[in-house]
Amino acid sequence: WGGALLALLVSLVLCGWLLLYLCGRARLDAQVWRYGRLPLALLVLVQLWVFVQLLDLPRPLVAWLSPQAYAWHVKEGWLSLSLDSAATRYYLLRGCALTAGFFLTLALVNSHDRVKTLLQVLVFSGTFQAAYGAFMVLSGLELGFFVEKYVGQGVATGTFVNRNHYAGYLVMCLSAGIGLLLAQLSRERPRNWKERLRGWLQLMLSPKIRLRIYLAVMVVALVLTRARMGNIAFFSALLVAGALALYAGRRFSWSVALFLASLLLVDMLILGQWFGFEELAQRLEQTHPEQEARVWSNEYTIDYLQDFPLTGSGGGSFYGIFPNYQAPNLEGFHLHAHNDYLEFAAELGIPAALVLASVVCLALWSAYAVQRRRHTPLYRGVGFAVTMTVLWAAIHSTTDFSLQMPANALTFVVILALAFICRALPGGGRA
Repeated sequence: WGGALLALLVSLVLCGWLLLYLCGRARLDAQVWRYGRLPLALLVLVQLWVFVQLLDLPRPLVAWLSPQAYAWHVKEGWLSLSLDSAATRYYLLRGCALTAGFFLTLALVNSHDRVKTLLQVLVFSGTFQAAYGAFMVLSGLELGFFVEKYVGQGVATGTFVNRNHYAGYLVMCLSAGIGLLLAQLSRERPRNWKERLRGWLQLMLSPKIRLRIYLAVMVVALVLTRARMGNIAFFSALLVAGALALYAGRRFSWSVALFLASLLLVDMLILGQWFGFEELAQRLEQTHPEQEARVWSNEYTIDYLQDFPLTGSGGGSFYGIFPNYQAPNLEGFHLHAHNDYLEFAAELGIPAALVLASVVCLALWSAYAVQRRRHTPLYRGVGFAVTMTVLWAAIHSTTDFSLQMPANALTFVVILALAFICRALPGGGRA
């Protein structure tokens, strides 16, 4: 019901925009469309492919395109490439909602102020999730989405069920917040100790300090998730994105370097020690990849993929197909693969998965171009946020399935869209 509700709400917004467009009250910025139309077309192409997976095709064609799907079908007459049509229809519904969300971001976030507002909304959402999740753990109430948690007791999960997906959402919101704060950093070097003292006092009294507190709250909640790869992906993405930002800036910025160092040192060592960083470190020390089911289960997912390399088994069909490859020593029911790369490839086929990957690569390139060529502080901050989000997804997706969650997937595509928007919009004012 959650995914269906999300699709309904996005559809209503899309219909509202189309109505305004037909009445001449809304427009699509030509420059934004210039940069955004290719990734949008690629997303639409993937949804068209999922629709093709649902179509009934002649049996010889299915046998040629997907011999394994042909062998497993039991009905007579024409056959579909999808082995689970009901799951694929729902997958298509969600995919269309995500594509519409990407388009609506291009259409509606069409000014400097709207870009800033969107980042602020992401920060507020992440701060609420962080405060709620941390409070439920520290208070012992242990409520999830307003009901008592049935999994994840003792760790922060917010309104999510899975702590890893919660950690992923926090990292995306943290990326937006860090980019917003980077845009507000002063680029001027103080000439003497008086100017430096004045600058520190102004910082303590400015809205920047509130934003810095919001980031600290989100980092605390991230540590409280005890999510190993979520925390590793966050700090790794922060380091790499920070290095790229310093390189793209052409001139070394001490303010940027010191701010990123404060995130790593203050939040990690000081706040982390107060809120159980040692427990997270212990989990990391006790981790042995060869003993982790989420790692060695990928061998069976690869076997699965080898039977459906071109066309996939159908969007959303993993849960029904994987048991055919699951070894007896791999216990439990696997709704998703613990690897987004493999799941997208197994369900959609390798060509469609590469199309999705190309959208992410285009966004990453646009984010780098924004940091390299644009001088507007806010747009450069967005470039950092997109870069960090993509790097987080690239790392975290190797051991989890955060991008299969509608909330995370929609947030991800919205942030990707910002890269193309900030590459196209004219220069704005101060952040």
